Amino acid sequence: MKTGLIFFIFIALSSIVLADEAPKYNFGSAQASEDLTVTPGEEVSTKLFFYNIFGNRITHISLTLENAPSNWDVSIDPEQHDTTVSISGVATTINENLYVKPSEAIEVAPKDVPEGFEYISSPVGFIGAKPVIITIKVPEDEKLGTSATVTISATAEWLGKTGGIVFNQGRTFNYQVTVLSEEFTEVILEKAPEKEEEIIEIPEEKEQAKAPSPKVIEKEVKVGISTSTFVGVVAVLIMIIIFTYIFMKKE
Repeated sequence: MKTGLIFFIFIALSSIVLADEAPKYNFGSAQASEDLTVTPGEEVSTKLFFYNIFGNRITHISLTLENAPSNWDVSIDPEQHDTTVSISGVATTINENLYVKPSEAIEVAPKDVPEGFEYISSPVGFIGAKPVIITIKVPEDEKLGTSATVTISATAEWLGKTGGIVFNQGRTFNYQVTVLSEEFTEVILEKAPEKEEEIIEIPEEKEQAKAPSPKVIEKEVKVGISTSTFVGVVAVLIMIIIFTYIFMKKE
């Protein structure tokens, strides 16, 4: 979780003259944290601070929930309400969450702090700021490890001589909220063992029934003399007979 305050300052100068003084519009803010953790079924709270150290007009601030999971409950304190303001003796009403009057940064934070104020440290000294509490509640069945962004938008407005809004400026604040278990645990996840091949033994009778017997191909073997050999033998015998006949006849 980030603990350092994140400061935003907006200053605007206008040519509008009110009571012989050029108005200065200042919208200063500090975000306590951007990263939050919460347990299922529980809530977490954080603060936004608003101040006005460079302006000479009251800053009226309205806050709205811009983005959040639909099943999460997000509340803003103080809530929006109507504030009656007297502008040059004429009463007017403005809807807001809070207003911040002009003030100055000081070197040392006072011991007695007015109700509704907190002094925060800044690069220019200690600043009297008004806190707004943002509370985020998640349901009991929210899955561990879920992370979502909650966005709060803020609009600063300044009133003119007739009570109407003469200037405004917007800003958004994002919170990254992660759902974790309440107790810290750290477990090394071992590598899953490799799956061994299962060897199935088949009984001998079933194995023989399952495996077909090899087919034996019987070939008839014929033993004989080829035609060419037979003709040769006959020719030789005829020649022998002829020579024998001639020889006997000469005698």
